Amino acid sequence: MSVAEYLIAALCIAVGAGTQACIGLGMGLIAGPILVVMEPTFVPGPMLMVAGGINIRNAIADRAALNAPALRRQLIAAPLGLVGGVALLTVLSDRSLAIAVSVFVLAAVAVQAIGFRPPEGRRADYAAGAGTAFSSSVAAVPGPVYAVFASHWEPATLRATLATFMLFVGTAIIAALAVIGEFGLRELWLALGLLPAVALGPPIGRWLRPRIAGPRFRIIVLSVAATSATVVLVRQLAAG
Repeated sequence: MSVAEYLIAALCIAVGAGTQACIGLGMGLIAGPILVVMEPTFVPGPMLMVAGGINIRNAIADRAALNAPALRRQLIAAPLGLVGGVALLTVLSDRSLAIAVSVFVLAAVAVQAIGFRPPEGRRADYAAGAGTAFSSSVAAVPGPVYAVFASHWEPATLRATLATFMLFVGTAIIAALAVIGEFGLRELWLALGLLPAVALGPPIGRWLRPRIAGPRFRIIVLSVAATSATVVLVRQLAAG
């Protein structure tokens, strides 16, 4: 990676970290489509590791708003998505997986846009856990699936619960990737090299937060998800 590419990558990570510090998601959505073009091995392992830095911040800062019962159910269901996602990584090409995840995200956002809300409660929590673990395993984008089931939550609750969920699930995914040979020293150094850029996330998030508070929160969450999924889908189709 050249110096210019590193600076671009660091900027993407900083903006993604700022967005995630503000609305609870955004690292993989914003930085992923650009970084995977510069260095395909950055997704999913290194991206999940870098995102872990801002997840620690969100989990601690918003811990009082954590939805513990929902988190427990999500973690119970997460292994289903994790196993499915890692299994697909060994069978399908990166392009096929990226297209599949993008289509899934866009479909999920469309369901929300037409006014349908998934059932709340236990079943929604289990679905969020399995679906988020799956999308994280194959493309390091946990936010869109999670947002479909939790966009009606208070912002602090979404930030705290998703961050805590991903600290557990992200670690498990990286361990699974290491077992199947998809996360080694190269991926580790990629993540460590860009981890300092995460430090810019909290101040960016503090600047953004008062500007997108209130009713706009849900709209912004779903818009960020849809935009990023569209970018990834178009890029993959064009490359084909």
